[in-house]
Amino acid sequence: MSIVERAVDLFEMPATPHGERSPKRAAETEHLAALERAALLLEADERDAQELHVLEGGRGDDAPPPAPRRCLTISRDLLRRQKLIVPEDNRTGLAENFRRIKRHILVNLNSEQGGAGANLIMVSSALPGEGKTFCSVNLAISMSMEVDRSVLLVDADVAKPSVTSMLGVQTENELGLMDVLSDPTIPLTDVICDTDIPKLAVLPAGTRHLRATEMLASNAMRDLLDNLVDKYPDHVIIFDSPPLLAASEAAVLATRMGQIALVVEAGKTTETALKDALSRVQSSKVVGALLNKGPEPGGGVGGYGYGYGYGYGHEA
Repeated sequence: MSIVERAVDLFEMPATPHGERSPKRAAETEHLAALERAALLLEADERDAQELHVLEGGRGDDAPPPAPRRCLTISRDLLRRQKLIVPEDNRTGLAENFRRIKRHILVNLNSEQGGAGANLIMVSSALPGEGKTFCSVNLAISMSMEVDRSVLLVDADVAKPSVTSMLGVQTENELGLMDVLSDPTIPLTDVICDTDIPKLAVLPAGTRHLRATEMLASNAMRDLLDNLVDKYPDHVIIFDSPPLLAASEAAVLATRMGQIALVVEAGKTTETALKDALSRVQSSKVVGALLNKGPEPGGGVGGYGYGYGYGYGHEA
C-alpha cells in the first residue's frame, strides 16, 4: 500500500464521539503526509536531474548507444590501377608532388592570411575532364597522412558525383550532402562514412536535387559549414567541386570556401578558360593551380603528371 493510500485510510477512520480524530491518529496522519511530501520532492529532484542530463548531451538509461559510422573498405589495388596515392606504399613521385602541394595549403591554415574557415578547401577546374576529382582524392589521401590532421572528403559535385566510384565504394541510394541540406533533422554523423584509410572520412553527394544551386547557397549550407568547422577543427575538409564553367553550383560553393585550388590540364585548358574560371571566384582565395596530365618524369606525355604553382590572385 502506498503512502497516499495509507493516509487516505487514516482520514476515513471513525472520528471521536465529538467529531474529532484521536491525537494518535492525527499524529500518524501528519507523519504520513510529511513522508508523502518528501517522496514527491525526491521524485521532482530526480526528474529535474534527468532533464538536465539530457540538455547537457546525456542520454537516458533506455536510449540505445549511437550507431557506429559506416566504414568503407578501399581496395589498394584499385588505387594503384588508377595511379592514386596508396598510403602504405613507399615514396613515389606522385606522393612527393602532393606533399609539396599540400604544404602550401597547410601553411595557410595557421597563417593570418588564411583566416577563419581556411580548412574548407575547394578543388575545381575550368572545364570537365581536367582531373579535379583525381586531384581531390589524391590531396585527401595525402592530407590524411599528416600526423596532426584528419580529413573529410566531400563529394560536392552533386550533379555528377564520382568520389566514391573512384575509391571503389558504393554509396548509391544512401544519404549524403544534399539530404542533410534538404532535411535538417538528419544528423551529420549519419551521412559521414569512415574509411579503412586512417583519418580519412567521406561525405557522399547524396540524393540529387533539382535546386542544387539554391541549396548550396542556402542558410542550411552556411549552417552545415559552420557545424563542420566547429565540430571538426582539426580536420582538413576538401570539397570536390563541379567545374566552374560547367555548373553554377561551383561558383556558389566557392563563396563559402576558405581556400580554392584550380586544376589545369596540360595542353587542353586555354588561357581564356582559366581567366574566365578565375573571374567566377574570389581571387584572394585561389591558393594555387595544379598542372594535371603533364610530362611524366623521365619523358613522355600521358597518364598523370603534376606541376604546381602557388600564390594568391590571378598570378597563381
